[in-house]
Amino acid sequence: MGILNLIAPSPVRRITDKDEVLAVLNKALSESERQLLELRKIALETIGENPNVILGVNGSIARREATSGSDVDLFVLSVDEDIAAATKILDSYRSALRGKGVKMPASGGVFETPLQKSELHSKIGGDDDTNTFITRRMLYLLEGEWIFNQSGFEKLREELIQRYVADDLEEHKICRFLLNDVIRYWRTICVDFEFKTADANKPRAIRLIKLRLSRMLLYFAGVAAIRETAGKNAAAKRAALTRLLAMPPVERLREIFGSDRMAGALACYATFLNALDLPEVRGRLDANGKLGLETIEYRDLTEVAREFRRELISLLLKSDGTPDDIALALMF
Repeated sequence: MGILNLIAPSPVRRITDKDEVLAVLNKALSESERQLLELRKIALETIGENPNVILGVNGSIARREATSGSDVDLFVLSVDEDIAAATKILDSYRSALRGKGVKMPASGGVFETPLQKSELHSKIGGDDDTNTFITRRMLYLLEGEWIFNQSGFEKLREELIQRYVADDLEEHKICRFLLNDVIRYWRTICVDFEFKTADANKPRAIRLIKLRLSRMLLYFAGVAAIRETAGKNAAAKRAALTRLLAMPPVERLREIFGSDRMAGALACYATFLNALDLPEVRGRLDANGKLGLETIEYRDLTEVAREFRRELISLLLKSDGTPDDIALALMF
């Protein structure tokens, strides 16, 4: 199978034209916005008025990168700490979504059950800050989008940022507390990747490609937001983070670096999204173990991922080619 795949033409098409890159990104954006509107409509119909729960979504829809294979990565937080009531709401909402034909993720995982809102910011560090809490907290901050209770969702984001950025943080300093947690999350998912794909009967190729592209974009967009806090007082640092982290990652990076500097990275990313939107590409990458790794689609997207990484690194270099302050902070 591997030899045949290397001979066969690859359906992964490089997208470099500026207008075509924009078209691919806008297609994913429009589809994501359409799905978000539908999710919010169904939530309001199902839940009604209830300030005691926050309902949100992570994943490609939240990042405005929905493709044909995207599912809905829901999460529910209990404001009043009534987990039983929140669970009932989540079950009802999932049932309503299935009734509308919405694709749901597989059972299990860190978002399967509701969480108390207070636990997101009360367990940062220490023995109780498990992978589950790290993952939920970071995804909430870096890519989460509201589905129900927008005001509660946004207030919690501000509370989390307040937790990371103390009033006595000096202007010339970056938000290293938050940076270290973002770095820890990135390293955690890299290590967990090896654990989750150790079984040869599990898909490895598609998870590795996503790690090198969509997960890396998410990590980098978080780092870039923190980079923007230097030279501001604590209140201004919090305001900058609140504004930037409310943006989807691609929009955030354009805001920070500008479209011209982001052109190379976004061309790589558009190539990735366009390929992932093709069922035959996703299907081949989703093959178990070595079967997926031997495909020409994996080979081509691996090269795209390498170029993407080089483009991102270049954004953290000064004009003389030396690393800027945030790049140094990533190392030490």
